[in-house]
Amino acid sequence: MKTVEVGFHVDGDVWEPEQMKAVEDYGFDIMTTGEHILFFRPILDVITVLAYAAAVTTRIKLVPSTLILPLRHPTMMAKELISLDILSKGRLTASVGIGGDYPREFQACGVPVKERGVRANEGIEIMRKYWSGERFDYNGTIFQLEDVDMLPLPYQPGGPDLWVCGRSDPAMRRAARLGDGWQPYMYTAEQFHDSVGKVKDFAAEAGRELSGDFAFTSFMYVSMHEDVETARNNAIEQMTFRFNLPAEKIVDKYCAYGPDERIIENLESYVKAGANKLIVALIMPPEERMNYVERFATNILPELQKMKAG
Repeated sequence: MKTVEVGFHVDGDVWEPEQMKAVEDYGFDIMTTGEHILFFRPILDVITVLAYAAAVTTRIKLVPSTLILPLRHPTMMAKELISLDILSKGRLTASVGIGGDYPREFQACGVPVKERGVRANEGIEIMRKYWSGERFDYNGTIFQLEDVDMLPLPYQPGGPDLWVCGRSDPAMRRAARLGDGWQPYMYTAEQFHDSVGKVKDFAAEAGRELSGDFAFTSFMYVSMHEDVETARNNAIEQMTFRFNLPAEKIVDKYCAYGPDERIIENLESYVKAGANKLIVALIMPPEERMNYVERFATNILPELQKMKAG
């Protein structure tokens, strides 16, 4: 049985090269960063950040968490991801979702929000075809392509693994039918357990047997402090900023906070629920970020990486 892989989330702001390299050197397995095109707070472009990370690291896996696929034409997205896969020498995993929580960016990109599910389904199919190296036509509801192919081919034969992110049954079906992994967001351990079962059931309905490497990935905010109440208040402040809404009602569900042992126990509940990968987003002041990274890597990361994936 494999052990759990642990990822570190870089939250779309500026990280210096030596800081990104330190995340790798501390032993994290994965580095992720998020995406919004327009948003209520500053956030850098996900592909640019990951290309920057690829240039200053050599081992750590790179995951956009999560590409809002409907906002981008799949031909351009396939090209960018092929390029990133080659430049990182095969360290890329693509994680895609349909977005919709910030409609202004759909309007700005000229994409109807109501089309986002269809666009994502067709986009995944089209990218897979490009990555396979075949020459193909595609006649979809949204996209029509004639006699296309793409070179160079990805570093990873057939292209990078592709995780589907979301919370809904349609997203789980998309993961079960088209994905190499499932990544819910803002989920309790109980919800995660239920969704693992649903994804497996949806795959069986589609006549697909999921591989043993299929990724069940949990994303969790983490606020470290020896005093539980201080850790909780820090989390509320930061999550309120990140989501532009009061976080008092969600912090207990979607953030592991407190001293190290309490955080380990909380994250372990997701492993017991079926997670084989954990992505953590640390609540921390930017000027103290490396102290927080070091503490997590020293006190918590080794305990997580000992855990056997469900």
